Amino acid sequence: MKIVQTTVAFFALLAVAAHATEGVNLIGIGPRQQGTAGAGVASAQDSTWLILNPAGLTDLDRGVDASFQLFGPSRSVNSTANPAVSRQKDDSPFFIPSLSATFSPNQDQKSTFGVGLYGSSGMGVDYDQPRVGFSEGDTRTELSIAKLTATFARSFDNGFSIGAGPIVVMGLFRTDMETSQTGPPSAPSPDSWDPAVGLGAIVGVNQKITDCLRIGASYTSEQFMEDYDDYSTLFADSLNLPQQLTAGVAFQVLESLEVVADYRWIGWGQLDTFGDQFGWEDQHIAKVGATWNASEHLTLRAGVSHGNSPIGAEDVFPNALFPAIMETHLTTGASWQFGDWALHVAYVHALEEDLTASGPPEAGGGTTIRMVQNSATLGASWTF
Repeated sequence: MKIVQTTVAFFALLAVAAHATEGVNLIGIGPRQQGTAGAGVASAQDSTWLILNPAGLTDLDRGVDASFQLFGPSRSVNSTANPAVSRQKDDSPFFIPSLSATFSPNQDQKSTFGVGLYGSSGMGVDYDQPRVGFSEGDTRTELSIAKLTATFARSFDNGFSIGAGPIVVMGLFRTDMETSQTGPPSAPSPDSWDPAVGLGAIVGVNQKITDCLRIGASYTSEQFMEDYDDYSTLFADSLNLPQQLTAGVAFQVLESLEVVADYRWIGWGQLDTFGDQFGWEDQHIAKVGATWNASEHLTLRAGVSHGNSPIGAEDVFPNALFPAIMETHLTTGASWQFGDWALHVAYVHALEEDLTASGPPEAGGGTTIRMVQNSATLGASWTF
């Protein structure tokens, strides 16, 4: 277990931090998911689908997939609670890794195992000045999440498949936010990395309707986390990660063209800390993507994802250092196949969003948070 914790913690550190897209979650893991904006719950393309819908792994050849994402969010804050400071900006980039594989113990591939280790979630900022004028800290937050998932999937002769498995979570958090749960804010938090481990599960199903139409769905349970002990006075409860439900269709429009459409619900509002303490609301997200096999060796992808921000105007100031306000993502990608090997790229652009706090200025009203995101992912896969 110590080896697992150390390995997952290493991935979490590589992924530090601030990649808040669907709340704190990435829109997809790896370049093939990202190329279609995270859509495709009914149509697995590689082993990273173990975290989108493990049931789809029975449609895949045995193989290994690895990728690195260069993530460049630009976030800023203009705080009315610190009038001595003008708009502050943070453009720090981050690297986010992913490694996964599928294998089948029999030749007919009715049973398939998958395992994956990947940076999946995070958020944070690092400003020079605090959002509150008299504060001694209150300039930085960093949350980084890595997950280790192992799944088993089984297909049946009627076109139905099901897959499930546990999710082990390793979280790292640090901040200099002022603690406020035990009295008036006075002293900053320790500002040191604090780890926490969590556990959840995923289950998914797929059904082939016709040669051209598939449907699929997956459910990820709430991931129950240990407390971040160094920040016990900052959070009212454990920083659990939310339930997630995704359902969608895949339609083979032409022999070389597939269109996928998904709906995703993320239950931020059901959580004690994100929901009750920080005021986050559930997200409802629509995704559409297309995959075109342009030639024997070249595949092109495009997608769009749109959902509501989990943060409302009434909760902007408490979340000024957690600016998870992104709503619309535009994506594109490509793959080049060379025998058993393939290279993949994806580019994601999240349209700029800004949100201004409601309420009186003395309570942070008028504070504006803003973010725009760009990222590029390079990956490789090997089938055997």
